[in-house]
Amino acid sequence: MLEQNNLIQPISPALQELVIKETNHFLKSAADYYHRKFSEIPVLFDLTGRAAGMYRVKAGQQVIRYNPYVFAKYYTDNFNETIPHEVAHYVTDILFGLKKIRPHGNEWKAVMQVFGVAANRTANYDLSGLPVRNFKKYVYFCGCQNYELTSRRHNKILRGAGHYLCRDCGNKLLFIKNQERTG
Repeated sequence: MLEQNNLIQPISPALQELVIKETNHFLKSAADYYHRKFSEIPVLFDLTGRAAGMYRVKAGQQVIRYNPYVFAKYYTDNFNETIPHEVAHYVTDILFGLKKIRPHGNEWKAVMQVFGVAANRTANYDLSGLPVRNFKKYVYFCGCQNYELTSRRHNKILRGAGHYLCRDCGNKLLFIKNQERTG
């Protein structure tokens, strides 16, 4: 909302309170529709990067995280779409369990329909002016083209915990040494 030196400032505590109230409103809507109680969930405004919101379960703790910078730049969109999107993830977790369903599968879509909100998966926002994390990129080759993988995926490959295939030719991606870059 406020811009200072071309950098967007995070949403104010007053707007954060409105987001929390709206989050709880959707929890109540789900409780009314499904005839069961959904406990209030902690809401944090600590998400950074490209995502506007995230439902997370870590060590048994459920939490909804919102990006205060993306909310500040696109408040109305995120108020109307991101809040029900993340609450729907929480509701489907409680109703079905995360391991038994796809993140944006039919169960999630059904909850979004209960909320009266389009079941969109992602938004494509211009993030200029927002603090975003830059990952080191590593260049991989498959035989027909180059791919840039983030350090996270690169390290996963180095640990032997995974591999990636070309979308076009299906060949395994191979690291091209000495061509890493930041970006």
